[in-house]
Amino acid sequence: MILFSQRHSPYARKAEVALLEAGLTTIEVRHLADHVSQGDTPAYEENPLNAAPLLILDDGRGVFDSEEICFYIDEFSGGALVPKSSDARQEAMIRQRLATGLCEIGADLRWELQQNQTGISVPGLREDLIFQLSAAYDILENGPVMGKIPPDQPADIGTIALATALDWLTFRSLDAYVLPHPNLVWWVDTFRDRPSMTATEYEDLSEF
Repeated sequence: MILFSQRHSPYARKAEVALLEAGLTTIEVRHLADHVSQGDTPAYEENPLNAAPLLILDDGRGVFDSEEICFYIDEFSGGALVPKSSDARQEAMIRQRLATGLCEIGADLRWELQQNQTGISVPGLREDLIFQLSAAYDILENGPVMGKIPPDQPADIGTIALATALDWLTFRSLDAYVLPHPNLVWWVDTFRDRPSMTATEYEDLSEF
């Protein structure tokens, strides 16, 4: 199998971290150019979304979408990422969905900030996105979720998704638009020390 990834994508990093956390360290990881327009077109032939991550199976089939890749990794590894009990699984899926939402809000906010620099902006959109981002951070900081995911314990699909999403928001300096959240900062900082995270740090060589 081959995992096609990108150094700047939170979705791609989620798949990379999942591989390492599942113990699948021998699977090849290839990093693509920052953007599709820069090449690597053959790598996307099995992915109609035309984006990383993309997992090519041994039979040549492609699995795309980071969540589906993580589910496949879980199945292939014998259940390393998805909790077995229904309650724990539901909590992991909630964290997974919240992480996806954080990435979506962050991507929209980053685009809006860039558009604003060029004089093209949607009135009120920046404030709305910052409000949504702040609300999500408040839920994580003050809600019961954080108390159930000690960062030094085995990681599931939800904790991996959440850690890579929050670290991406820091990487893009988008967390600067929300108030400090000390509990959340502590959790991310501790999780960031895991070998799976230090081996997959964000990097963006593009000017975008």
